Parts: sequence; structure tokens; C-alpha cells
Amino acid sequence: MKLLRSIRVSLFLAVRSLWRGNHGITILTITMLGLIYINLLFLPSLIEGLVQKVNLQLVETLTSNVVISSAKSSSDIANRGDYLSKIRLNSDVFAATPTYKVGTQISNGESSNVWSVDAIDPSSFKDVFTTPSNLIEGSYLEEGDTDSILLGLEIAGAGKTDIQGYALSLKDIHAGDTVSVNLINGKKQDFKVKGIFDNNFLQSDQKAYITQNEAGLLLPASIDHASSIYVKAKKGTNDANLGRDLTQLEPGVKYQTSDDLAGGVKDQVKTFGLINQILRIISLVVAAITVFIVTYVDLINKRKQIGIERAIGIQPGAIVGNYLLKSLFFAIIGIGIGALVFLYIAVPLIIKHPFKFPYGLVTLYINSSEMIQNAIILGVVAFVSSLVPAVQSVRIKILDAIWGI
Repeated sequence: MKLLRSIRVSLFLAVRSLWRGNHGITILTITMLGLIYINLLFLPSLIEGLVQKVNLQLVETLTSNVVISSAKSSSDIANRGDYLSKIRLNSDVFAATPTYKVGTQISNGESSNVWSVDAIDPSSFKDVFTTPSNLIEGSYLEEGDTDSILLGLEIAGAGKTDIQGYALSLKDIHAGDTVSVNLINGKKQDFKVKGIFDNNFLQSDQKAYITQNEAGLLLPASIDHASSIYVKAKKGTNDANLGRDLTQLEPGVKYQTSDDLAGGVKDQVKTFGLINQILRIISLVVAAITVFIVTYVDLINKRKQIGIERAIGIQPGAIVGNYLLKSLFFAIIGIGIGALVFLYIAVPLIIKHPFKFPYGLVTLYINSSEMIQNAIILGVVAFVSSLVPAVQSVRIKILDAIWGI
């Protein structure tokens, strides 16, 4: 009963203080907490959006869900056609495509560098990867092409000096130009550039492709062989389980998932996560300081009033509760406004004008559990930040508080 009465008194004092207090300070405090909450949401959402984009680009342009290769590094997968037929019968497989490594170096005039050149089946390749739909010049390969090559932008350069690897590229190669490829048998072969693609993903834009028909003419050993088989899984499939099932169909092969092949990309993502945690801590410290200062200044200005309240019988717990309720009010309203601004202004705006990263265009990824977690943390920080000065204020002797000593 005593606790309930104390809560009622705290609520009365809080409402009275908010109603008759300085509304400007109240609005500024709520605005500050709202901005802090938006900041807590924005960077994690951006980083999560980046992670989602990286994973998507990795799967759709470079690794697919599962990559199957020979268990021996010096060998290829033989009986490619039969093995592919078995793979495609699996109910969890959406599509599969083979590749065969045919070249290791591409040159044009004095410009030259080491890039992987793979032979592909144009038809099944576009079922697994989105690369064919990302052409910026020329056209995609056709199965009958025997003198054509498809180049990634990081290889061709295409006169785009702003791309990440322009200095190491062929600088100014365009569709219709001719490049030379050093084949794995030691011979050199000229190809006409049929198209240039830009996946907005550095690793996959450093790839080049010719048709399997051409590879069969240049390298007879490639017929019915594959260096790798890329498998696109149906949505909801466990990639590792699928890889194990598929490798049991053929002896002497192994599998890797897109996670296994992420490598350096994962390290970059971890770096973004570390930066996010540092900025998150800074934001919470700012929130704590803001609430502490507002509460402390209010207590200093109302020191005499608090002394009188205690003198007429109001319990210290009710006075402390008054400030705790006000801090929670500030936090709840600030968080509510911040959430509305984030969901209905920031997110639509970023969708319309996404950030351009080396991995492509990135928007904000909304995580409801992350929003709730940040709201709770910010509320607790506001609560504790007002508790400390409020408890200290009621420890002062009543006469000292009244006389302002």
C-alpha cells in the first residue's frame, strides 16, 4: 500500500513537472534521444544491408551456393555430363553449370595481367549466375561462339578510370576489340571481345569466359571435363547438407559452400561490425550524458522545492520516482519518434537513393529484434542516468536543501 501511494505521488509530481516545466528543454531532450535512437538503428541497418548485399553478390556472381571440384588439386571432374545429370535430379537443386579453366593470362598490346579464363556452357551459366544480365557493352556468349570472349570490367577497364582495379586492368578495352589469352597448354590465342559485364563485385569482375565449344577445339582434354561445377540451391536449402549429398554421387570430388569461399569478404564485414559496436557505445554514452545533465540541472534548480516537498512529508522514494518517470517519458517518446522517422523517412529515402559500395547499391536492412533491443538499451541508459543524480539529491539534509546550502 505504501509503495502504491509512493508511485501515485511520483506520477503526480512527474505530470505536474512536465506540464509546468520548461517545454523547450523537454522538446530538446526528446529530440536528442530520438536522434540517438535513429543513430543506433541506422549504422547497424546499413551494415546488415551491406552484409546481405555481399552475400547475395557472392552467391549470384561468383560461388553459387555449392561449388564442387576434384578432391585432387591437379585433377578435373571427369564424366561431366553424367555427373551433371545426377546433380540436377536432386530435389534441392535449382540449376547447375560446369566450368573449365582454359587460361591464366590476358593481354592487349603492352598491357597484360594474370586473370582466370573459364570455359562455360552459356545456357546453364545464366541459370546459376546473374552475370549475363549485367552487361554494360556488347552481348552475351552463345553456344556456337568459337572466337569470342566475355570480359569482366576489372579486366577490360573500358576507359572507366574510377573503378577499383583500373590501374591493373587492360585500361581501354571495349566490345569488338581483340585480346590474347595464354592457354593452360602454353599456346596463345586471340579472341574478339563480345561483351563486358559489371557485377559491382570486384572478385567476379576479374573473370573472363569463353564457350565450351571453343575450349573443345583448343583443348580437347576439356571435352566432358569440368574444373568446377556450380550449384544453385532452391530457397531454404541447407548448403552444407546439399554439398554432402551431391559429392556422394561421384567419387573423388569435394564441395565448398559460399560461406567457405567468402574468405577476405568476411574479414571486411567483421571490420564494419567492429566500427558499428564502437559507434554504438559512443551513442549510448552521449545518451547517458544527455539525460544525466538534464536531470542534474533540473535538480539544482529545484533543490529548494525538493527540500520543501520532503519537509511536508513527501517520501524520498516518491521524489526519485518522479525523475525516473520523467526520464522514461523522455526515452519512450524519443524512441517512438525516432522509430517513425527511421521507418517512414530514412528507409524509403535510402531505398530511393541507395549508398554505392564496391559491392553494389546498398539499402537499409530492417531488423525488428535489433530495433527492440536498442530501444530497451536506450531506455535502461536513460533510467540509470537519471537515477544517480536523483538519489544524490534526496540524501541532502532537508534544511540544507531549503536554504540552498
